[in-house]
Amino acid sequence: MENNALITKKSLRVKAKKLRTILDMEYISNEIVNILKHQDFYTKASNILSFYPMDSEINLTKLYFDKSKNWYLPKMDMKNKSLYVYPYNNNKLKKNKWGVVEPFADEKPVSPLDIDMIILPALMVDKKGFRLGYGAGFYDKFMPLLKDNCLKIAPIPQELLLQELPYDEWDKKADIIITQSKVYYV
Repeated sequence: MENNALITKKSLRVKAKKLRTILDMEYISNEIVNILKHQDFYTKASNILSFYPMDSEINLTKLYFDKSKNWYLPKMDMKNKSLYVYPYNNNKLKKNKWGVVEPFADEKPVSPLDIDMIILPALMVDKKGFRLGYGAGFYDKFMPLLKDNCLKIAPIPQELLLQELPYDEWDKKADIIITQSKVYYV
């Protein structure tokens, strides 16, 4: 659905943000956490890159206490539009100037090739696995750096899962979508 995606994506972002404010995101997040932790692909993953919730995003932080996993969070380099990976340490988090909670960059970043599974933030997702993000393209630039068998997961409220979203040639897809009621394999 390559078309005038910029205008369409912009209006969809506004709609998604508005809808998230009326959804019970705590309930939805808890359901997604429960579904995710019982999946074989989660059990098999060792090194997981996730995100820290912003505003009314899906909150997966309960998973970060699972000591059988190595958890990682991204740090954005706004100047170069790049994303770097650092180990999750609840005592070493800070908000950047855009209000995104991220790790201190006091260590060497982890190689993207070490990541087994990435959990992707999204405002909306379609049934083909295309995500509607915030528009900066950090994850779309980062995903090609991952190893080929790295599993890409998109947690999203069922209400924000659409049949089809507009996308561009640079947009990267998720492999699996998890809502509060179902797991979709793309």
